[in-house]
Amino acid sequence: MTLRGCISLFGGSLCALISLLPSQGMAQQKLIYATYVSEAYSTTKSELWFMDEVEKRTNRQIVFERYLSGSLLKASDLFPGLARGAADVVSGAPSAYNRKQYPLANVTLPFITDHPDVVTKAFGELFETNADLRREFESKNARVLFTRGYAENTVWSRVPIATAEEFKGKKIRAVLAIADVLEKLGAVTVNMSFPDAVEGVERGIVDGMSSTPFDSAVGAGLQEITKFGSDGGRMGVYAANIFAINQKRWNSLSKEHQKIISEVAAEATVYATKLQDEEVQKAAEKICAAKAKLNLKLNLFSDAETAKVREIAAKPIQNDWIKWASEGTKVDAPKLLADYIALVAKYEKTSTYVPGFQRVRKICGPL
Repeated sequence: MTLRGCISLFGGSLCALISLLPSQGMAQQKLIYATYVSEAYSTTKSELWFMDEVEKRTNRQIVFERYLSGSLLKASDLFPGLARGAADVVSGAPSAYNRKQYPLANVTLPFITDHPDVVTKAFGELFETNADLRREFESKNARVLFTRGYAENTVWSRVPIATAEEFKGKKIRAVLAIADVLEKLGAVTVNMSFPDAVEGVERGIVDGMSSTPFDSAVGAGLQEITKFGSDGGRMGVYAANIFAINQKRWNSLSKEHQKIISEVAAEATVYATKLQDEEVQKAAEKICAAKAKLNLKLNLFSDAETAKVREIAAKPIQNDWIKWASEGTKVDAPKLLADYIALVAKYEKTSTYVPGFQRVRKICGPL
């Protein structure tokens, strides 16, 4: 039946429904999506928005089968799973959970910036302009669709940590370069996934938890199950989340669908940045709204203690990464890091982001 026939026989509403169906002769394609994060977090919310938009704009010629909270692939198996085709689209931090395979992705080192919107733009541009960084993913069958910087790092603990000295001997969950920072400060680090770590700190298996973006930490309820929150010496943003599709699966899609996906991915980066800022604000407000009920003290490092932390860890961490990345990849790691730092400086000029604990102080004063 033609669309004109549909209108004359049944009216416009039925035709509108038919217009949303896949075109005749084009089979619907299902993409398997997996993440270890729940729908409560801004990263996942932006991905759900992306998938909804792709389904809508392709008239459901592309649909997504969605697996959240590690229900299909755990954090450490997301990108290996993507490479072998266990999932078509994944979201995660391979720089954290597959660190040896993704050394260049670890260029987002601590102490460079505490603005996640800046990391989103800087790392995104670095990825587009640096062939070595792209090759790191493409060689593992991963085509990156978009990236997002996590919010700034925080430390949540059962014992007070307000000075560089107080890290010594503490058993703290940490991953990525944050773990390296804490070890240089004398802490004993434990490599655990984010969900496992929340349970670990609640049960007292560890003294504290770091490698915790502010909004994710509050979303997980760390302000309720710990006694102390800290910026740890203003370590800043330490990682980017990667949203990628299996390269072979991408190649199987039509040019039209590739174009739609690319357009939505570009929009998703902007949407994710806006959503993240809103989530950080909501998280700060959530802490303040429960101020009277929480047994929580914020220990924000003084300028003097922040300087101590940076003296102990900042430059040594950069040097360690340069040595490690250079030996493992034969890439010009000093230039890659310098390029990233330059891009951060470029985008910081226009950033209006305010770190979470600073928002808490502004809203409800000292805790």
